[in-house]
Order: sequence, then structure tokens, then C-alpha cells
Amino acid sequence: MVELLLKRYLWLINTLKREGEMTFEDIAGQWEKSSVNDNGSALSKRTFYNHCQAVARHFGIEIECRRGRALNLYRIVNPEAIQDNSLTKWALDSFSLGELLLGNASIADKILLEDIPSGREWLETVLLALQQNRQIDITYENFVGLKFSGTVSPLCVKLFKRRWYVLCLIGNDRMRIFSLDRVKNMCLSSKTFDYPKNFVPADYFHDVFGIVAGVERKVENIIIRTYAELPGYLRSLPMHHSQRVLKTNQEYTDFSLLLIPTFDFIQELLLHRDQLEVLAPESLRNEIAQIISKMNNYYENPYTAK
Repeated sequence: MVELLLKRYLWLINTLKREGEMTFEDIAGQWEKSSVNDNGSALSKRTFYNHCQAVARHFGIEIECRRGRALNLYRIVNPEAIQDNSLTKWALDSFSLGELLLGNASIADKILLEDIPSGREWLETVLLALQQNRQIDITYENFVGLKFSGTVSPLCVKLFKRRWYVLCLIGNDRMRIFSLDRVKNMCLSSKTFDYPKNFVPADYFHDVFGIVAGVERKVENIIIRTYAELPGYLRSLPMHHSQRVLKTNQEYTDFSLLLIPTFDFIQELLLHRDQLEVLAPESLRNEIAQIISKMNNYYENPYTAK
């Protein structure tokens, strides 16, 4: 029942966000055609008003009526509440996409999606622990066979490259991040903990790309030169919030980024092959060059393929 109501609230927000202003009759007409309305029920005014109040209560999004002589138009009066809340925006975008896909179920064989090995079955336990400041008992093994078993205090969850991660406090001062798809077992502990007063998850990951954070390396001004179609990709979807354009011409575009060059970031740089060159700092340029040289050695050795 809760999941159904949540879908209805998201549907209402998404509909008004898309259309701008609507009469109740238009909203009710859209509801009749919605994939969320799986039983074909009509939308009554009483239910609509209840949904408006719930949307304000749960999401902080105010839906008001602009009364006119001929028409009463409903609209979202504070759209910034969507943009300023990353969780609401993400949930709304995901719902909008899901509704679009479900509305095209008849061509499902022509819509190709990616599997997400995200360990979602553990996500509910982690979120409940975060809500109640409770510890979790976890058994974990990474891809190289390193194991961990113990009681940890969850601080936040983060989605990165189709995988869910949970950042945990072990003891009083040690941080560790676990990928949920590598968890062997997890259960909610009866023990509670005091969430660190000065810890802000967004600040913890502010200066990194990905999930490797809390490292001793410092923030650096990184300059990359991009070629071919890569500048367009990075303009439309920046690598990092600090990304800025320094110089652009017909041959290349230079970007600057202020962050810590961690393993995840270096992996991302290498992903773009010969369309990206690191210009500065020299230490990172040399590190990338060494990796490329090592990769080249694999292919120069005639015995590798035997």
C-alpha cells in the first residue's frame, strides 16, 4: 500500500512538473491513461487533495490552485524544492523513466536495458539502520578474496557506476566503504550508535570522483585536453562538479578539475583512450604514462597470447 501511494505521489509531481499548469479535469484525464493506474480507477477530488497534502508533507513540494474566472489551474509553486533535493530529483527522474518504459511494454523486445548487480536486497536493511542510527552486522568478501566480518555503523549510501555502496564507521575512527553486491550476509543489530555530529556525507565525497575517499592525497588542479567527440560528452555530462572549460578550438578542448586523483578517477581517465590527454599536474601525467606503457608491454610480448 505504501509503495502504491508513493508511486501516485511521484506521478502527480511528475505530471505537474511536465505540464506546468493543469485543471483538475486534465489531471484526472491523465490519471486514467497512466500505467500507475493499473486498476483503472477514477481520480476523485478528495483523493487528489489528499495527495497534494501528502506531497507537501513528504517532499516539501507545494501544489496550489490559481483561481480564475473560468478555470482553476493547479501548479507546483516551489519547483526549486525538486532541484535542491538530490534524492527527490533522482526518485522523480527514475519514476518518470519507469513510467515511460512501462507505457511502451508492447515493444519491450526493442528496449535494451543493463543489468544492475547492485546488491539491492541489502539496501533496505542499510536504510533502516540509517533511519534509526542502528549498527549492522556484516559479512563481506571482495573480488580478490579479502574478507571482513563484524559490526559497523553505517554513515551513508552512494550509487556509483550501477553499484550501491555503504560507507561505514568501524570502531570510533576508521572509515570503510562496502559494495553491497559483495556482501555475503547482513542483518540489523540491536545496538545503536551516535551519528557523528560534524560528519556531512556530501562533504566527505566532495573532492573525489567515485567512492574512494578519505585518502591522504591532496586536492590538485588537474588539466585535461580532450579530442574528437569527447568535449561534447563532457560538456553534457561533466566528470565532476568542479569541471570548467579553459580553452576550446576546432582541434581540442581543455578542462580543469579540482579533485584528488584517486584510483576511480584515474580509471575514468583511461576509459577515454586516445581522446584524452592529461596536461597537469606532471605527477599525474607521468602516472598515466606509466600505466599506458605497462599496458603496451602486454601487447609487445609475443608470449602473452600463448
